[in-house]
Order: sequence, then C-alpha cells, then structure tokens
Amino acid sequence: MGNSYTNLTLRGPDPSAVAEALKGRSAFITPKQNNCVVVLDEESDAQDLDALSRLAQDLSSKLSCPTLAVMNHDDDVLLYALYDNGVLVDEYNSSPDYFEDGPSRPPESGDAETLCIHFKAENRDAVEQILRRPQGTEDGYIFAVERHQDLIAALGLPSIAAGLGYRYAREGDFPDDLEDEDLLRLDSDG
Repeated sequence: MGNSYTNLTLRGPDPSAVAEALKGRSAFITPKQNNCVVVLDEESDAQDLDALSRLAQDLSSKLSCPTLAVMNHDDDVLLYALYDNGVLVDEYNSSPDYFEDGPSRPPESGDAETLCIHFKAENRDAVEQILRRPQGTEDGYIFAVERHQDLIAALGLPSIAAGLGYRYAREGDFPDDLEDEDLLRLDSDG
C-alpha cells in the first residue's frame, strides 16, 4: 500500500491568517516557505475529496489567494483542484479510469499555464510534461508522490508538501526539513 494523503498549498497568506480561517478544525499549518503555507486538515485527510474541495474553496475565498488542494490516493492517483478567490480555476486527475473497468486513459485536465500564473512560476513546459506523463507505466510515474514532487519543484512550492498529510504529521512522520515544533497545531475543540 502506497502513500495516501491530502494537503492544501496557499500562496500569500501568513500562517496566523490561515489559522484564523481554520478555527474550529483540526489541522496543522506549516511555516511560510517560498511565499506559501501548507495546510494538513484532518477531515479531508480521510480521502474525502468533497471535504478537501470545500475547504480549498473556503480558504481561497476568505484569504483571497490561490489554493491548491491535492489528494494522493494510495500512490496510484494524484488529483488536484486549484481555487482562486473561491473560484475553481483548474483541476486534474492523473488516472481518470482508476476506479473503473476498461482501458487505461491518459491524465485528464490540468492546465500548466494556469498553475504557473497562479504560483508565479515560469516552467510552463516542464509543468505540462509532468501533468501529461502517464501514471503506473514504465515510461511514466510509478508512484503519484513522484509526480507531486516534480510538480512542486517545477512550480517552486514548498517541497514538504509531497508525501505529507494530517495523519503522517500527527504520527510524527515528517520530511527531513520539517520538525514537529515547526508546525502550528489547531484543534477542533478550540
């Protein structure tokens, strides 16, 4: 069984503003890196795509910023939804037929230019190649976390987002460049 996690990357706001917007939820917030904050939310980490999308839309609207919601399902599928000021502007599925019988289809949707504009990146061609490489094939990505790592690098987003979700943080499973004390912890009880 591979990685399964969700997280949200917000460009612009400070962790304290994000914490205020998340009041009443159980979550972790990373320090700001490359002008971005990563949120690890307990509810959406249960692989609840609707909860993840609602939270991304809400944070993007409240904080007037681009918010990239990412779900890695069992390291077989990478999904994302990009919101800006509460509006869905892009979405992506690396393996659209994963839950269906039938022939394998290539990655679906995803707009490299939209991602680059919203995250102030200049690697449009590299992002496009990352989005289009097949999933689970010899010439493609074997693991969805690899695609996520490459996408993060091409967009200049915090590397800590790849492979990190609420459950992993709660269990103390951090990337080398992140310590438990670096995280801002929120509890749904207040």
